[in-house]
Amino acid sequence: MKPVFAAALSLLATPAMAQVITDCDWIGNPGNIVEPWEQNSRTFANGAIRVAWLDTGGEPACCSSHLLILSPNGDGSAEPIFRQCRVASASTGMGFYGLDIQRITADYDPARGLLLSLPVFHWHQGVENGAPPIEERMEIRINQATGAVTAE
Repeated sequence: MKPVFAAALSLLATPAMAQVITDCDWIGNPGNIVEPWEQNSRTFANGAIRVAWLDTGGEPACCSSHLLILSPNGDGSAEPIFRQCRVASASTGMGFYGLDIQRITADYDPARGLLLSLPVFHWHQGVENGAPPIEERMEIRINQATGAVTAE
């Protein structure tokens, strides 16, 4: 019985490590891009795709970091004005404790699109006592041909 109880407690202590992709709303406001922009944004696919670290001003205090994703909308237009705007968050209405834009890696599969993988950090009770946040990698697939932006 004790091993079952310990396993259940460990599940409660671990945050849900999922992410969601939503249309831009107030979170995707350019005023939320973390300064300096040149250090906190990156481009891929010859500039057709741009990602940037967003911070919603510390609200909620634990989880205000999100990823802005600007990418082609799949209509065949190469014009930046026709890009779509998406936001990647830890869950609906909740961001991450932090992101590491500089450590993004990219892999391209012609059949599936661009896969971006970046470190994200999750808050937990111990952070307020100096423990490091939980780090994991978030993976996002961007298919320029169809306009699909999905979390993997």
